[in-house]
Amino acid sequence: MRKIVFILLILCSFTIAHSQKAKIDSLQKELQRADDKQKAEILNLLAKAYWNIDPEQTFQYSRRALDIARKYDYKKEIARAINNIGVSYYFQGEYDKALKNLKESLKYRKELDNRNDIIASLNNIGIVYNEKNENEKAIEYYQESMQLEEKEGNLSGIAGSLNNIGIAYENLGRYNKALENFRKAQQLYEEIGDLYGSASTQSNIGIILGVLANYDKAIEYHLNALKIYEKIGDLSGKAASLGNIGIIYDDIDEDEKALEYYLRSLEIEEQLHNELGIAGKLNNIGIIYDDMKDYNKALEFYLQAMEHYEKLQHLDGLGNICNNIGVVYENLERYEQALSYLQKAMEYYKILDKKKGVAAVLNNLASVYARSGKDQLALNNFFRSLEIAKEIKLNDLIIEIYEKISNVYASQNNYQTALKYFKLYSQVKDSIFSKERSEIVTGIETTYEVELQLEEQEKEIELLQKDNEIYKLKAEKQKLWMWLMFFGITILLVLGFLIYYRYRINIKAKKELEKKVNERTQDLQKTNKMLKKEIKERHELQNQLILSERMAAVGELAAGVAHEIRNPLGNISSAAQLCLSKISDQRNREFQEFLEIIREDSEKANSIIRGLLDFANPREVNFSRASLRKIIDKIKMRISARCLENNISVIIEEKDKIPLLMIDKKWLEQAFLNFALNAISAIEKDGKLLIRLQKTEKTVIIKFIDNGIGIKAENLSKIFDPFYTTREEGVGLGLSLSHQIIKDHKGEIELESKENIGTTITVKLPLNNE
Repeated sequence: MRKIVFILLILCSFTIAHSQKAKIDSLQKELQRADDKQKAEILNLLAKAYWNIDPEQTFQYSRRALDIARKYDYKKEIARAINNIGVSYYFQGEYDKALKNLKESLKYRKELDNRNDIIASLNNIGIVYNEKNENEKAIEYYQESMQLEEKEGNLSGIAGSLNNIGIAYENLGRYNKALENFRKAQQLYEEIGDLYGSASTQSNIGIILGVLANYDKAIEYHLNALKIYEKIGDLSGKAASLGNIGIIYDDIDEDEKALEYYLRSLEIEEQLHNELGIAGKLNNIGIIYDDMKDYNKALEFYLQAMEHYEKLQHLDGLGNICNNIGVVYENLERYEQALSYLQKAMEYYKILDKKKGVAAVLNNLASVYARSGKDQLALNNFFRSLEIAKEIKLNDLIIEIYEKISNVYASQNNYQTALKYFKLYSQVKDSIFSKERSEIVTGIETTYEVELQLEEQEKEIELLQKDNEIYKLKAEKQKLWMWLMFFGITILLVLGFLIYYRYRINIKAKKELEKKVNERTQDLQKTNKMLKKEIKERHELQNQLILSERMAAVGELAAGVAHEIRNPLGNISSAAQLCLSKISDQRNREFQEFLEIIREDSEKANSIIRGLLDFANPREVNFSRASLRKIIDKIKMRISARCLENNISVIIEEKDKIPLLMIDKKWLEQAFLNFALNAISAIEKDGKLLIRLQKTEKTVIIKFIDNGIGIKAENLSKIFDPFYTTREEGVGLGLSLSHQIIKDHKGEIELESKENIGTTITVKLPLNNE
């Protein structure tokens, strides 16, 4: 089953400002004051401002601009209006109409011989061919654009064309050529100081490295791009980078991390009111829930994405989302609904003449028919999908179809035909695997060679700088030596005088001191008696202050140690990680294992340091109304893997309906998580953790009850002390921090435990904490 993911490769021509509201408002005011001919130009600018915000508005403004421009035979604005109409169709997924208008605009611009506009049109046409999966044609237009940029000597434009050519090669699966063009583009952008261009190209390099399964390096490039976008205040680029990082985590099956980055990206897209971006992120979030087999949640996000695509009338997006919804219903065994949505997807793809989408939907339709026992319909659709997949060289889909056809014939006991298609499946898979591995190796070699060249250039620059510094240092050293000689002699003379003078003073002072010592001894004896009395009176007060002083000392120690150790620890971890990424030879397996130990222990130490910092730093408590049940559910999810591993069942018992409370979600979740983790650590295997919520007249009571090994009676009084722990791998700050968090919420905490029976932690929080 093929789900369609929204991936953003950043092309250079359809560039959208991260915030257009102020610009649109300004243009609207200018439009009211403009004369008839000026309106054509302003309407075209408004159309461009709405490109990916509202393509329908782009179309309407462009049509008005075109009518006015034709009235005055204003050819420059005629060409611009037709170009904007083409872009409008592009963002609505109607690629054939987009091409027709963009090519007509290019014809006008060539007549006007406006080179910059010609270049923009060539790039835009290439982008549409990319979307139609006609990448060879796209490369032709990009290369024609680059030739014009080279004649102009426009380094930024050349870099943009190289970036677009790299994307076309990526779509063709020629990753080495893609990386080569991206690297050239990045070098040009860095040479001219174009931060936006550098960030977009680094994003694209990160995507290629993700395809090549070099995930650590891919995330590094995406994070570099994210930092640049944050620096220049480009929210649109920031949203794209967060989404691309989410895709990497999705690829390595870290669904929670992928979901976190998709949600952060979605939040920015919503701030920008970017309907297309919102729809894409909702689709990707739906896929994560689909992978997690939470099909109802997946449907919720897919349907939200569909609303945005329908608002935009984006046929390609509607086709993708209907396909994904069909796959969900197939997993839920609701075959009629699955067929309904897949047939809708087919209609959209046929309108767009998008063969890749048609092939994917036919394959999914066939899968539904096969699962519902309609083998002949399944085979008919598999063969139709196979024919299209072969035509446009969709290798992954060809492999999947051969395998499914073999399975259908096997289910009919037609083993001879099943074997035939299984052999085809194996042959194509082996052939494609060898080809892809060759591309991946070539791509990695290209990456290594380019990085090696960059390192050599940096070393040459460093050597030149060092030579210059050495020359300066020699001259300064000679001057410094002369001054040191002068000051050395002067200091010796002064020291000799001071020693003699001090000797004379000491003799005189010694006599006076002996006299004063005798007098002072008598005074001290009297004072000593008074101090003993005062010490006795203050002893009790001092005992009360010991705890607070100890906590302050612990805080200062924790902060100091954490800040001193964290940086070198990070360097150790990074160095180990880098070494691991450079070593692939099986003969160095033992060396790799030692490096893995270094990296894992560095991460463990870093985790301890984070705990120290949480404990040491002052907590800023931000109260807001929130659900305790949602916090408990989230904690259950976070500990589920560990519980599953040790066969521990987690039961949530909500005796009363708990209202929303004024709490700090972040800190209270941390406290409850510490209680849960301590509980499951105390359970050896096949145990149970019960989390009970109930309400009284004035409080909410939360109990964490486990049937673990319990706590010795002599240790109960020390359990909330900082740095007290009975576990070898623990630090002893978790329960102490949790105790402070409960106090911050004006709550109470109680602990009961019996050895070999279990432990109960009871937390009482006030219903009204305002």
